[in-house]
Amino acid sequence: MPSQPTRWAVFTPNRKLMKKILLLLVFSFSFLVSFAQSDDFGMDFSVDVEKKLRPGTHVNVEGGVRTMDHTKKVDRWTVGVGADQRLYTNGTFDLKAGVKWEYMWMNYPEQTNDKYEDFEYFDGETTTTKTEYMGYNHRHQFWRGRHRTSVSLTAGYQPNKRWSFSWKEMVQYSHFNKATTTMDRYREDDDTEGLYVLQPDNIKEYKAKDRTLLRSKLGVDYNIRKCPVDPYVSAEYGCGLNYTTNKWKFTAGADIKLNKQNKIDVFYRYQTEDDEDEPNGHFIGVGYNLEF
Repeated sequence: MPSQPTRWAVFTPNRKLMKKILLLLVFSFSFLVSFAQSDDFGMDFSVDVEKKLRPGTHVNVEGGVRTMDHTKKVDRWTVGVGADQRLYTNGTFDLKAGVKWEYMWMNYPEQTNDKYEDFEYFDGETTTTKTEYMGYNHRHQFWRGRHRTSVSLTAGYQPNKRWSFSWKEMVQYSHFNKATTTMDRYREDDDTEGLYVLQPDNIKEYKAKDRTLLRSKLGVDYNIRKCPVDPYVSAEYGCGLNYTTNKWKFTAGADIKLNKQNKIDVFYRYQTEDDEDEPNGHFIGVGYNLEF
């Protein structure tokens, strides 16, 4: 009886293709990093452990860390749990629902804002308004906790073994905890033409608040024959339901299968609209997934 080919032997004919794909990813990411120097750039690392309870039902636990300011500062720590349930499938089309909870520990870096004031001057005939520099406010760095809960509905379509398409609608609710920091206020001295501290170590309080967002995501995946690398792209739009925001996320990456239970996700992402929920800028992400 002829021996059965090993898993790695199955991939042998495509090792050159795999190397080319990995080299292309490295080259693309290197180019994007250099391009991102004119904008903010960060890294996104995550670990996800997923358990299959029965066909169509999965639960998971995940954790992650994200950096910003050209990877110099930790921007966010995250832990979360989730579950999804397949509602319908016929082999080509499937529909599933999901729920997720996350706790985030967000870093708000120090910030300096210049202060200006308008003054009216009357020269005896006309009145003119001039804007003059008054000084600046310096907010110190602080951390703020956040709870995030989301529910989603995802439709998937797989016309053949190679292509997969998905459309995901998600309502995301975030609760920002109360937080405090210190604010130093510096103002110009008319006599010395220098700056003096108007209010040192002034306490600034941030009240608890809630944000609700509707997110729509279109994804396309491609399964390369006899290759452990599956590339994908996605575009996501987010619209604030109780506050004003309009944001886009564009992602391109690849899932690299190590074996049936382990895989690595490598991606590049660009997102717009800088707000308290998400910064704008470029990201490179690396995630590890274990499924059992």
